Amino acid sequence: MRRCLALAATAGLMACSQPETQAPADAEPPVIPAAEPAADTDTAPAEAAGLPGTDIHIFALDWVNGQPVVGAPMGGVIRPGYDNQPAFTPDGSGLLYTAGDDSGETDIWRLDLATGATVPVTRTADESEYSPRVPPGEAALAYIYQPPGGYAGNAYLADADNSDRRPAEQLAPVGYYLFSGDMRHVVTFALGETTNTLQLIDRTADPEAPQFVADNPGRAMARNLVGDGAWVTLTRPDGGTAVHRLDFATGTLRDGFALPSDSMDFARITSPISGMFAFDGFFSAAGGTLYYGTVSADFAAASLSPAWTEIADLTALGLAEVNRIAVSPGADRIAFVAAD
Repeated sequence: MRRCLALAATAGLMACSQPETQAPADAEPPVIPAAEPAADTDTAPAEAAGLPGTDIHIFALDWVNGQPVVGAPMGGVIRPGYDNQPAFTPDGSGLLYTAGDDSGETDIWRLDLATGATVPVTRTADESEYSPRVPPGEAALAYIYQPPGGYAGNAYLADADNSDRRPAEQLAPVGYYLFSGDMRHVVTFALGETTNTLQLIDRTADPEAPQFVADNPGRAMARNLVGDGAWVTLTRPDGGTAVHRLDFATGTLRDGFALPSDSMDFARITSPISGMFAFDGFFSAAGGTLYYGTVSADFAAASLSPAWTEIADLTALGLAEVNRIAVSPGADRIAFVAAD
């Protein structure tokens, strides 16, 4: 069992090389924590294996007049090597994440937010699991499975201890995924030989027939409040990233809004107004700044264009190169992935 460090100031697709397949912009080789990385070396084993050194930092998230305020540091996963892709569990008690060491593979780990203890969820020699999530139903765990020697794989479902693992869909290789609220559909970031695509799969169809949605998807995805639609990202012609609305039932994609500056990632919450859920709030980081903006939670709204507000100077919090962000279900904690 590993133990996270409580800091005084805190908050990828992994893949083996396969040149003929275009990987996402953040593609990295995968990793399995078969042994604890040595902390007393100049270069962490995971970095030596090709993974970037990243940590997960957690802070309290406070709210003042409907605006978020980043509060006190609340620990995280801080060690030499690769720790990334955080996802809070729905009950708010834990954080799932992808961890790596010098074996060249990845496993899923779980951080207990009350004690700071970390335990492995998957321990699969010669295989990799990443992009962990707790799906809305049918299973306790979801992730991308990479077979031995393979490049990416497909979305898998499993019990909480990784028993009874099975493919949730057959399309491969895919790097990122998101299930609909009823688990009937899954939208995937599908890796192509020349172009990556967003594909929508009806899991009740036999045989499986992926539906093309768009070219050049991004890695960030989130369900809407009722789970019948998703917020997905696409790369804009100017190189930026835009969030769009996807209808799971029809595969229809509607324009949304641009993320700040060069950001590729967002974290979504549904925020209450006068005790009723009225709008979706989005966090995004760019240029060392944390931004927050809101849009109507009504997926039928004709226009969406949040007014981004600067919430925090991430460099002042001791964070560098922040990319992925995760927010707890109660919107009282926020996790950042930053460089070691």
